[in-house]
Amino acid sequence: MTVHEKCPQSPARETAVSLFPRPQVLYVSQSLQQHSISIPQIIHQSWRTRKLKAFQTEWQKTWLHNHPGWTYMFWTDKDNRRLIADHFPWFLDVYDSFPRNIQRADCARYFYMLHFGGCYFDLDFESLKNLGPLLLDVQVALAYMTQDTESELSIPNAFVASVPGHAFWWYVIKHVLMAVASEGIGSHDAHRITGPIMLKKAVAQYQTLSPMQDLTIFPSDTIYGVDYSWRYDPAMLSKFLSCHAASQEFNSTECKLSFPGSYSITYWSGDLTWNGWVGER
Repeated sequence: MTVHEKCPQSPARETAVSLFPRPQVLYVSQSLQQHSISIPQIIHQSWRTRKLKAFQTEWQKTWLHNHPGWTYMFWTDKDNRRLIADHFPWFLDVYDSFPRNIQRADCARYFYMLHFGGCYFDLDFESLKNLGPLLLDVQVALAYMTQDTESELSIPNAFVASVPGHAFWWYVIKHVLMAVASEGIGSHDAHRITGPIMLKKAVAQYQTLSPMQDLTIFPSDTIYGVDYSWRYDPAMLSKFLSCHAASQEFNSTECKLSFPGSYSITYWSGDLTWNGWVGER
């Protein structure tokens, strides 16, 4: 287990104790095992292996810097499968049958929420400030990536947050299984089977059927920063490209100036080839 150099302002980081033996745990909050109705102070991130690009490592460090005392858990594809095998074996056949790694990675983050709770962010997010104030009194949270909230892609799973074991995630898993039954386990359409299209359907059903009004959906500029629909708007394209890591116009400093109220920002590095690296999992 690799432990990052501890921040001098973080006395809770003096030791790293693995509460789960397989993922890489880079700092463990002293309060992690205390029962709470609040979202646990855990940041989850995931990639194929522990070998990251330099820019991914730099963005990863911002989560550690802005969240002293929080637990940081980094998951590889192998770790994800072990989580399913050890704690959700009834899902393993479906998990193994997906034709694309991204579909398995999508599902893994829902199971992080069920088993541990906390916050999951894709690796192309930079943390801008501590999430604590944002998550006060929140039970489960998602975020729009655009002001066009009617879009079937408007609620991605690049960010999710929850108390552990929340009922909403069972709605999500049910919709994954329904999509598999409808589209077929061999479908390569991650958006419809495990990603944002499926997730939006689960949100709609949960909001309709659940008596609990405990699902928070943050506006796009709170979590994602730049509105994804700007890439199709000539008037906003320049601003979008300054925030898009795959663009020659990418300038993270300029980009962040546009979102002073955001808690994080994504640089959308996962959908285009960047310097020979294909972001598709």
